[in-house]
Amino acid sequence: MRKVLSALVLAIFIFVILNFLYCNLNDAVFNYPMSFRFSIPHILALTSMPVTLGFVVITSFCLGILFLALLQAIPALFKTIAVRSRDRKIRELEKELEETRSASSISQPPIESKEPTESR
Repeated sequence: MRKVLSALVLAIFIFVILNFLYCNLNDAVFNYPMSFRFSIPHILALTSMPVTLGFVVITSFCLGILFLALLQAIPALFKTIAVRSRDRKIRELEKELEETRSASSISQPPIESKEPTESR
């Protein structure tokens, strides 16, 4: 729960900063065209179509929040898997214990109780 609250506070803080930037910068800045390039010399050269800076900032914020939520959910998923495997192991051991008890009660004759003798 504490991780979720810290993630929420972090998301709100970053959103406030981005909103401050977005409101205080003019359209010339956020409409600045950006193109991304990736190249491996003599093998591959890729260039993206021009994308505005505002779109890149908002998209990176949204993707960051999604990945943050995913990273918070992964440990909970592994804990759930571990609990299920432990429950399965407990059921198997209980079944084995019941089988052992039933086998031991069948193979052994019942124990006759001796009445205590009174000492005088």
